[in-house]
Amino acid sequence: MRIIQLSDTHLRGDGKLSFQKCDTTTNTKRVVEYMCNLPDYDIPEYFVVTGDLAEGGTREGLEIVRDLLAELPRPAYVVPGNHDKRDLYMEIMADNAPIEKEIAPFVCYSIDDKPIRSIFVDTSIPETHWGGLADEVGDWLEAKLAEDQQTPTIVFGHHPPCTTGLPAMDEGFENADRFAKILNSHPNLIYCCGHLHTPFITMWRGINIRVCPSVSMQMHVDFREKDGPDVTPEEAADNFKGGGDAFFLANPAYYIHNLMGDRINTHYVPINIDPDFSGPWTFKYYEGEY
Repeated sequence: MRIIQLSDTHLRGDGKLSFQKCDTTTNTKRVVEYMCNLPDYDIPEYFVVTGDLAEGGTREGLEIVRDLLAELPRPAYVVPGNHDKRDLYMEIMADNAPIEKEIAPFVCYSIDDKPIRSIFVDTSIPETHWGGLADEVGDWLEAKLAEDQQTPTIVFGHHPPCTTGLPAMDEGFENADRFAKILNSHPNLIYCCGHLHTPFITMWRGINIRVCPSVSMQMHVDFREKDGPDVTPEEAADNFKGGGDAFFLANPAYYIHNLMGDRINTHYVPINIDPDFSGPWTFKYYEGEY
């Protein structure tokens, strides 16, 4: 069994460039076209998109993403990111996020009848950039994992719960201790997310964390601290937030999660869409934008 994971489309609904640099609508359309042209033997059981579907969480952007995902050759399932809004997910993305009633309005659900069990958790916190585990989501996830301790399992969310070394992105993860304890309750589990706009793999408190690259805007991997000695005067004057706050216009990429026996292997695959590789550009909104 295979699952293709995409992340961070950041699609705008107004035709403008994201951060005045990236045509996220064209990026997403070309990635969907690429997926539609996969040979039959490469088509996954389903697709997963781990959050930040619409730049600014707009209705218009989310409607375009919904319509594009409907073109894929298999179902696509989604979780919200920090740019998304739960009320619009429940209204617009109902077919892509079959939320279990007992946990609403949190966008949580599971797919239980496949060789890989997929559990989708809402790590978003309204009006914040960082993520966390709400107590209600923790209770729900704990019960879900207890139902089946045998099937290889992927928990999909948006935010990595661990520090990454990219200071601007390392804002913390609320209720991280409980999240780690719950994930460790299953003997064969990986946690897959997005948010970083770059592939990242680590072990965190005994849990295998796999962060998917993005469809739009590839992170400039930069480990400098906000006030580090290598920050230039120009960067300081522009309110440099530390590494992890800039991107290149580079190739989108995705993950294939492939079941091998009782082990889930993950493969990184870039898509060549002839980008200009310019940057790094700051993730910076300008006056009048979101």
